[in-house]
This record gives sequence, structure tokens and C-alpha cells, in this order.
Amino acid sequence: MKLVNGFKSVLAGKPDQSVIYLPDPETVGVSVMDIPYIRPKILVKENDPVKTGTPLFCDKRNLRIQYVSPATGTVRKIIFGERRRLKEIVILLQGKEDFIRFETLTPEAVDTIQKPDLVRLLQEGGLWPCFRQFPFKDTADPDLEPPMIIVSLNGNDPFSPHPAAVLENEFPAFEFGLRVLGKLTRRIVVSSRQSSLDRLNGVKNHVTHQVPDLYPAWDPGVVLYRLKTTVEENRSWCISAEHLILVGKFLLTGTYPVKRVFTVTRPGDQKPHIIARQGSPVKTLAGRFPDKSLITTGRFNGRPVDPDSHLGFFDTTLNILPDNSEEELFGFIRPGISKPSVSRTFLSSLFKTPKELDCNLHGEERACVNCGYCARICPVDLEPSFIIKALLSDDIEDALSFGLLDCCRCGLCTYACPSKIELTHLLDSGITAYYKDKQ
Repeated sequence: MKLVNGFKSVLAGKPDQSVIYLPDPETVGVSVMDIPYIRPKILVKENDPVKTGTPLFCDKRNLRIQYVSPATGTVRKIIFGERRRLKEIVILLQGKEDFIRFETLTPEAVDTIQKPDLVRLLQEGGLWPCFRQFPFKDTADPDLEPPMIIVSLNGNDPFSPHPAAVLENEFPAFEFGLRVLGKLTRRIVVSSRQSSLDRLNGVKNHVTHQVPDLYPAWDPGVVLYRLKTTVEENRSWCISAEHLILVGKFLLTGTYPVKRVFTVTRPGDQKPHIIARQGSPVKTLAGRFPDKSLITTGRFNGRPVDPDSHLGFFDTTLNILPDNSEEELFGFIRPGISKPSVSRTFLSSLFKTPKELDCNLHGEERACVNCGYCARICPVDLEPSFIIKALLSDDIEDALSFGLLDCCRCGLCTYACPSKIELTHLLDSGITAYYKDKQ
């Protein structure tokens, strides 16, 4: 697949290929913060006993879409944010693991099961949210047949878990998941970064599209943008390889899968891949980190997380960025040999050595100067500066005509902007406002 724009620089902190297993933590959490557009309805109370697979909350927009407990224990705390908005439900692990048993699906029965029955199984088991629907990446509408389902073997971050670590010992569940997708759509697209193929072995046979190692070429939104030929294909779905494995394991075993693969990245530290329980505490995975560090779930497009919180259903990466708010003495005349930047202003553009990111903005927000960096780096060929100006003037029609809904919210326009404008945040707010207006 041809892709011209994207991020090409080499970043420090890439996780190594080894894998370690973490013991179960004292608590796990089911977060709402990484679930877009949800209107949660709580189904439990504090001190309620729960089994693994017990529904904790559902979506008021569709009460059949549930989110379940990834552990056996007691509801320790229900945490609310502003306006009593649910943030997360914390489970204290207690006693022996006790699973709620769901119906199983044999490989032979896949060909005969009806779609409504398949959807019902996944909704009851808390795994229907694995499917996201474009253009908003909201939970997929089970009543629609998507023109295609895009399976991404790579996550939403340059340092997301390597698919070889995700697929290790899980190949049967992955293949079974692909067969399940055949009951939901007529076209299945499996995309992978070129650098990942050398360790995928038999999975290579299922890869339909290879993308370059150019962030975010592997993002399902970018893949869809490059493949779609009709307006109807804007309603396509996507699912990650890890979530597809969860779907396969759930249907084969009848129990909710609780293990996930995570990566933790920080400057100067190459940590292994970590296999831990879903919803593990951020502190448990992150280990020690400097005070005032910024912890996010993505280098360019992740959300900031509180060290005392738990990882969400879609979170697989923790990025720890040191707080470096000090002004750089004589920075305007320094050559910038190790400074990460999109422009060729600094000598770092001539060297391929890994660059370290920090929280320093290296300047203040200024007015847009129409430099064009955001357009040059955009992987879906947008003109973010034009879209932003339309949004700021409340001209949503113009913003849509400029391709607002094609934005994959990768974060590169914000990273590239020399005026320090939070372009991705403004684009995301525009998409969210349009979504809510349509409801």
C-alpha cells in the first residue's frame, strides 16, 4: 500500500522483543475514559461480589452492549468525575477465580450460526465493543452489515505491542476469529507493518495489505482512506488483532479472556513486552518514574492517565515522558543535533540516531502562519489548517467538505505545528460536536 505522508523520525525507548508475565495485582479497574461517546449505566454497587464476566455497566444507547469484570472479587470503589460522570469501577481481587460460563461455539458451528445469535453471544460476553465503526470509531452498530472489516496487527502507537508477542500461542484463536468475521462481512482486510512480517510466520498468509513503517500507516483509518472507493465504505468497521484473539478465545472457551499484552516506553529504557491482567493499575505497569512525568497511552494521540488509575479496555501502551519545562539557554542558536522535529531547521534531520521526547513545547502558542507542515505530514491528505479555520468560524459544512471525517486523529499535525496549536484536539472536538449534533 502506497503512503507518502507520515512520521519518519526514530524515537528512543522502543521496547525489546522479550516477554515477561506480571502476577495479578491487588485491584483491577474497568475504565470508561477510553470509550468514545458512551453513556454508561452502572449495573453494580460498591461492595457487590462479582465473578469474572459479570456485567459492570452497559451503554444507555444500546443496553445490550455490556462491559464486564475482568476479575473475581468485590466492587471496591466506583469513581466519578465532573458532573457525576463515571470514570472507572475498581475491583478488589478476592478468592479463587470464578468465571461466568457463556455459550461456546465450535469451529464446525461457525458456518451455520446466524448473525443475530453471534452478535448476542459477543454482547453478553462484553466483547462486542471490540468492533468500532467509521467514521467516528464508535461501537459498531450490530444491525448493519459493514462493507469491510479492517483487522490491524499493529496498535495505535509506534511502540504498541509487536504482533508476534500478541499472537504467540494464540494463532488458533486468531484464525477462528477471522472465520467469525466472515459471518459479519463479505470483505476482510488484514494489514501489517512491513517490519512485523519477519516474525509472523503462518500469520503472513492472512495478511492482505502490507504498509510501510511510517506512522500511522497501519492505523485502520488510514488503511480505509487508501482502500475505499465508494461512500458506503465509510461505514466500515475495524478491530485490532488482540481484540480479535479475545473474540476467538471467548467463543471457543465460553469464558471471558483476562490477559493482555502491554508495552511501557520511556527515554533511555528498553523494557520488554508485559503480559498482565486487563485493567491493571498504571503504577504496577509503569514501575518507578520521575515526579511530574506525563503518562499517556500514546506518543502522539494517547490520552493522559493518572498514575493511580487503571488501564482501559483499549489501552495497550504506556508512554512516560519526563517533565522538562525549563527554557533552553541560547536555544535559538543551538544546532539541535538531538532535537526531534519535522522541519529541517535543526541538524537532527541529518542524523538517524534515536530522538527523545519530553513535555517541553519549545515555544508558546501563536497564530497559524500557513506554513503547510500539518498538510505535508497528514497521512490522509487533509489540510488541517483549513479545517480548523472552518470549525472556529462554526462552518461545519466547510469543515466536512475539507475532509473532517477522514481525520484519523493520529496527532501528527499537532506535533508538526511550529505555532504549537493543538490541531488534533480541535479536530477531535469538531468530530465529536458533529457526532452529537447528529444524534
